[in-house]
Amino acid sequence: MKIRVSGMFALAMTTFLTAPVEAAITAASDPVLFWNDLAIKTAGGNPANQARVIAMVNAAMYDAVNRTYNGAGNYYNVGVVAPGGNVRAAASQAAHDVLVAVNGSQAATYGAALTASLALVAPGTAKANGVATGAAYASALVTLRANDGSTPPPGFSYTPGNLPGQWRPTPPGNAPAAIPFWGNVTPFLLNSGNQFRPLAPPTLDSAEYLSAYSEVKEIGSLTSASRTADQTASALFWDVSNGTTWNRIGLDLISDDGLSTLENARVMAKLSTAIADSLIAGFDAKYAYNFWRPVTAIREGDNDGVAGTSGDAGWSALFATPAHPSFVSTHSTQSGAASAVLLSLVQDQAFCNTISGDTRCFTGIADAAADAANSRVWGGIHFRFDNEIGLATGQAVAGWALSQAAFNAVPEPASWALMIAGFGLAGSALRRRSSKVAYA
Repeated sequence: MKIRVSGMFALAMTTFLTAPVEAAITAASDPVLFWNDLAIKTAGGNPANQARVIAMVNAAMYDAVNRTYNGAGNYYNVGVVAPGGNVRAAASQAAHDVLVAVNGSQAATYGAALTASLALVAPGTAKANGVATGAAYASALVTLRANDGSTPPPGFSYTPGNLPGQWRPTPPGNAPAAIPFWGNVTPFLLNSGNQFRPLAPPTLDSAEYLSAYSEVKEIGSLTSASRTADQTASALFWDVSNGTTWNRIGLDLISDDGLSTLENARVMAKLSTAIADSLIAGFDAKYAYNFWRPVTAIREGDNDGVAGTSGDAGWSALFATPAHPSFVSTHSTQSGAASAVLLSLVQDQAFCNTISGDTRCFTGIADAAADAANSRVWGGIHFRFDNEIGLATGQAVAGWALSQAAFNAVPEPASWALMIAGFGLAGSALRRRSSKVAYA
């Protein structure tokens, strides 16, 4: 396994990386942790759908767990009749039923996990009631999302542009536009995908565009001489991230905190629904503005009608450009949303994250979000404004998610605006984490 350490943190991580390894999550672990671990490992499809599935699992689990705590928090699906019962049975049945409904090809895996989970619960009324509670909330959640727009509606079509500034399929694969309908998917907590739609990207003759064009042309090139080894490592690390990555980071951060099952359920429900909604918001902006990718802009730089751009018909990015418009970066929207939620609900700390066997370490949550956003410029597939506006859009989505009653304690905790202070603490002395989750 390669360990890639972010910038100034290399020396400090020497101590951190020698710390004891956290225990693996098993069926005997807290059920919210166990089922999230399994959902993350088995989530399929495009990144936006991966995030949708994990959000569905967590919304159903939260409600089921909340019922076993006698409604200590605000439900997501209100009005469901369920008897409560054992919390492990309720959480496990809820997660299992959602996962089977949305990913039936893995039904045997989920069935074995449910058997292992329920074997830890003594037979009796509490177990039976827990199973019934989990099934009820899973059924309600699956019904709620049955027609959420996550499959293309009949007759839907999308036509790329061919004018300067407009997205069109990118080399080398020239693949058609990916999920152009996703901005119309019903959000989990937002009112609509366009609720936080940003203003249009800068015009091609603006100073902001010209600066971003020059930057990505230089540092994002496959043969860049100015990109550092750490920037290259960041670009390659985040390139293989997907809709499960920030859910995994959140899960890892809380897995050894000793939180109650209800507290774990709340953190993961807020996190996963904010991530899912941030991707809906991101794809809404992408296809609303249809802004071209750097590889197209640079190869067409002598034909864009702008005096300040110098084209290069043979230019290539560090790696292949994803098949959807540039503005905004959805890596950045989900990083902004996830980091804001986590900074509101858990204590910040240094951590490492592993994707496909490659590990990268960070000074804290905000550092990881900034690294994820910057990586897209370093990889040559986004302009800087794609990432900066993407982060801000994700943070707005998170603010909305945190302010909503769903998944919050009764009475509600302090205002989500406190999260802003968390971003200002990046780089300050880190402390051993303990949960910020409060249930009054």
